[in-house]
Amino acid sequence: MQGLKVIATDLDGTLLDRGRLSERNRKALRAARERGAHVVAVTARAPRGVHRHPGLAASLDAAICCNGAIHYDFPTRATDFRHPIPLSVARELHRRLREAIPGALFAIETGEGQIAQSRRFSENVLLHDPWTFVEPAAELFDGVDAVATFVVRAPGADGPALVAGARSIEAPGVRMWHWGSYPEIEYSAHAATKGASLAAWCAERGIGPESVVAFGDMPTDASMLAWAGRSYAVADAHPEAASAASHRTGACAEDGVAQAVESILAEFDAPKKPGR
Repeated sequence: MQGLKVIATDLDGTLLDRGRLSERNRKALRAARERGAHVVAVTARAPRGVHRHPGLAASLDAAICCNGAIHYDFPTRATDFRHPIPLSVARELHRRLREAIPGALFAIETGEGQIAQSRRFSENVLLHDPWTFVEPAAELFDGVDAVATFVVRAPGADGPALVAGARSIEAPGVRMWHWGSYPEIEYSAHAATKGASLAAWCAERGIGPESVVAFGDMPTDASMLAWAGRSYAVADAHPEAASAASHRTGACAEDGVAQAVESILAEFDAPKKPGR
């Protein structure tokens, strides 16, 4: 590496264990920032799901949210909606998925809140309110100006079955994300990927991949892990994330991010041998 300038990390399942930021991870990120590195969350969460989290605001410089659709700056609290799904595309996707997956339920993230056809979407999801719940037969897009992500669930279907149903249709203009066995899929604009959005954020600051360390655990993280000069998949990562990363670290529950950051900082702090 040519100097550590950015630590980019996924949140849930990577930095946050069941939503909790450990003291060891917090200290490791603070130590990196004290050495001049930017710490950027790159997450499926919306901005409010990041800035309202206890402890995160003091540990981050910025967040790339909704899998790359939105950039959020902590010092100014500015939200930059980079890659929305066009409403015409979202409406057509909704129509095709209803035909392909009978009984499916849908939700959309607008950047300001979520609109969902079932309260199940809000179960065990922290800091993502406000929620608006509508009947399955209601028009999901009434009054909506922009769509950051489009979420699908199907009662009774497991993750692989849901993915198979979604792959039976053409979905131009969007990209599908999945979480292995978890029975939910999500769509974002085709240009909204963690890797491309992180690369753009860094380029705007004159930072190349050789100065970036990235952490992740799921398929949504693969493009970011592949782009960064050094990248770590946590020990319990999805195979797609693991294959994209250049390194492995400990599991999320074992503070794998801190383990790697501590090692990297020690590497840079170590005295150089003569002639090196």
